[in-house]
Amino acid sequence: MTDPIRLLRELDAQHFTSGTAIAERLGISRASVSNALAQAEQFGLLLERRSGVGYRLSEPIDWLDAHTITQYLPSDSVLSISIVDTLESTNRQLLKTPHHGQVLASEWQTGGRGRLGRRWLAALGGGLMFSVAWQFNGGPAQLAGLSLAVGTLVAQTLQAAGVSTIGLKWPNDLLIQQGTDFAKVGGILIEMQGDALGPAQVVIGIGLNIAFPSHWQSELDQSAASLQAAGLRYQRNELLGRLLSNLEAGLMQFAQSGFAPLLPQWEALNVWQQQSVSVISPDGSTQNGVLLGLAADGALRLNTPSGEILIHTGDVSLRRA
Repeated sequence: MTDPIRLLRELDAQHFTSGTAIAERLGISRASVSNALAQAEQFGLLLERRSGVGYRLSEPIDWLDAHTITQYLPSDSVLSISIVDTLESTNRQLLKTPHHGQVLASEWQTGGRGRLGRRWLAALGGGLMFSVAWQFNGGPAQLAGLSLAVGTLVAQTLQAAGVSTIGLKWPNDLLIQQGTDFAKVGGILIEMQGDALGPAQVVIGIGLNIAFPSHWQSELDQSAASLQAAGLRYQRNELLGRLLSNLEAGLMQFAQSGFAPLLPQWEALNVWQQQSVSVISPDGSTQNGVLLGLAADGALRLNTPSGEILIHTGDVSLRRA
């Protein structure tokens, strides 16, 4: 079966490209070209088709390029970047053989997921889906607050890129303010391997919506936003390069000092600070209270009618009351 992404790479938004020319260049049949490009909409893309002329993208795709991304990293970076067209999940792939500093980005994920097993959607060329493998010499206890630290670093990078309305929702969501409400624009999924005493092999998965097809909104259980609509100034390659540069520096600092130095910065980005919220457990039980902020280890401080309690991430969901 012909890979549609391989064929979509043959197209641009400025010129029409004939299906015959694509078939000859790739050594496949003209029917294979037609069948593969008919799947463009499932990737969130629209194609212009003209009989006897060919195909053209309605919007250009800024394909990821490892060389371009590397230009935004420091000269002594330990990161090694790999990019693939299609993968089930960058996190799952890296977890098989995690190597310190390995970065894996995929143009398209067939099984992308977020926290609590939720499906992650992103249009081809309209998002970033990547994972970073990192080794911490200590055990899992050293990693309290890691997802919050990563969220802070990502949000600060986006602020510098022009996204002034970016905010964080405990424990791992990135939100864009839209009027009095918020819509999700990204998420973080951290998975780890290792013994209690260390070292811990961690894979940090990050998904960001740069542009999001409006007709996909009905497939989600919450509102989604796009970074482009929120003022993003960077193209995909530059954004990924700057994210990786800041993440590398931040992860090295986290290994030394933990989450505590970033706590005030996280709380400054907290979209629901001092607001009434509900914490919903997997069994459906709910804790209501006012969100006070975070404890030093990243636990949520909730002021309830019975007094202040701490909520650790686990599998709970946070909603505004």
